[in-house]
Amino acid sequence: MGKLVWILLLGFCLIVSATPRPDEDSDDDAAEEDAAAESGAESDDAAEATEEEGDEEGESDDSDDSKEFVCNLKFKRIGCYADKGKKDKPLVSFMESDEDLSVSAKRGKIKGDKLDKFNGELPKFACKCANDAINGGNAIFGLQNLAECWSGPDDSKYDKDGPSEDCVTFDMAKCEDNSEVCAGKKHANFMYYVDSPEHTKTKEEAQEELAENAKKEAEAKRKAAKKLKGKKKGKKSKKSH
Repeated sequence: MGKLVWILLLGFCLIVSATPRPDEDSDDDAAEEDAAAESGAESDDAAEATEEEGDEEGESDDSDDSKEFVCNLKFKRIGCYADKGKKDKPLVSFMESDEDLSVSAKRGKIKGDKLDKFNGELPKFACKCANDAINGGNAIFGLQNLAECWSGPDDSKYDKDGPSEDCVTFDMAKCEDNSEVCAGKKHANFMYYVDSPEHTKTKEEAQEELAENAKKEAEAKRKAAKKLKGKKKGKKSKKSH
């Protein structure tokens, strides 16, 4: 009887020791949840880093695009000329001005944060001025007061006040012969012309046009001479009768 009791007690102890306690289960589950949370956090960090890299790449692409601006029209430099006239101006048509730069530009100098804007906007403003001039029927245009667009008929005396040294390029540096694009300061125009088939002919085209005009003039003279000869012949025949 006593041995039986001891055997039962021993079996009960073994069963109790083999059964997992609720505290141990919750600790294991908590550890697994912590590990999963850490793994998820690392994944989120990696995703955010990838997005930031993508944003940085996108920003650099945008800046590259702005540097690679290409105008839809081809226009060529003429040079820097004075504009001393108040009434009889070399260019008669004021087209537009850049509102953001016009206040600083009228002082003849742009500096500070507006200088970066001037550098970025100068090629675009010249292109816009070229388009406005062409749409107005003119091939020539000039940039004055750094941010003003002027134009006029193609036979305008844009050089009547003589050349000027008051034209600048990027960073307000003095305009040189190799400068890509320039603008005149106060009382100066930097002149351009639009190089398009409608307004600019090649030497060969000009020679062909001259030859065609000469041919038309010769034909007109021949017809006039033939007509005059016919009239004289008619008069002679009348006299003979």
